[in-house]
Amino acid sequence: MLRQRRFHEDEFQVNCLYIQIVENMNSARINLINHPVYKRLNTLESLQIFMESHVFAVWDFMLLLKTLQRRLTSVDVPWLPPTDILSARLINDIVLVEETDEIAPGCYTSHFDLYLKAMVEIGADTSQIKNFIYFLRKGFTIEQAISYVSIPESTRAFVLSTLAITSKSNHEVAASFLLGREDIIPTMFRQILASLSHSYGFTCDSFRLYLDRHTHIDEEQHSPMGQQLLKNLCGEDVSKWEQALHSAENSLKARYSLWDGVLQSIQAKSLVQSGVD
Repeated sequence: MLRQRRFHEDEFQVNCLYIQIVENMNSARINLINHPVYKRLNTLESLQIFMESHVFAVWDFMLLLKTLQRRLTSVDVPWLPPTDILSARLINDIVLVEETDEIAPGCYTSHFDLYLKAMVEIGADTSQIKNFIYFLRKGFTIEQAISYVSIPESTRAFVLSTLAITSKSNHEVAASFLLGREDIIPTMFRQILASLSHSYGFTCDSFRLYLDRHTHIDEEQHSPMGQQLLKNLCGEDVSKWEQALHSAENSLKARYSLWDGVLQSIQAKSLVQSGVD
């Protein structure tokens, strides 16, 4: 009875610490949700520009996930049983969907490949992300590969900021993954879907499918899993929660800077088309 009571007290304390950092992030979260770039995604050209940068965020999202999988599960030979079985299960469940989602009966794809299909569908330029993947397959480092492709500096900086997170501790990576990426995605994508609903002349079926899958899966499955993972990694250690908060806030700021760059590209394109110097 005493052990059970102690367990519930510990669980309550962990939940309180989680709620506290979420509340502390509220300002940065609202700023990102209200970024003006979403309202500009109402033309084919602006959506193309958006996707040509955002695809790098779709790719580097997997840096965080794979970092956690490598650390929290056994991916080496010889295999060893995970020491943190709950975290291992949560991560493997998320990886399963991100890498091999069943988007139709018997039809499997990674979300990255689904995004590339959406880019082709609307006529966005896939050459730079494909060049980037080509360089990686040839053995170049991420830093080298990202320097060889022609993309906005804000996009390059975003990828490098994500890469920097992968060298941090497990709870900091998990916080960036959940609170800086996974947890914000449903709300963020609702903004994009709302913008697309006012567009005419193109359907963007694959992009809508990508957004719908992320909104549904992240909100109903991955976000709760990520919350449990972060709670499991931080426990009652206040210093870990503070580090988690700092990591998540930096991720939100990096995303805001990425959107700033996308917005600038859209505005520059509009000026060229209107003939304004």
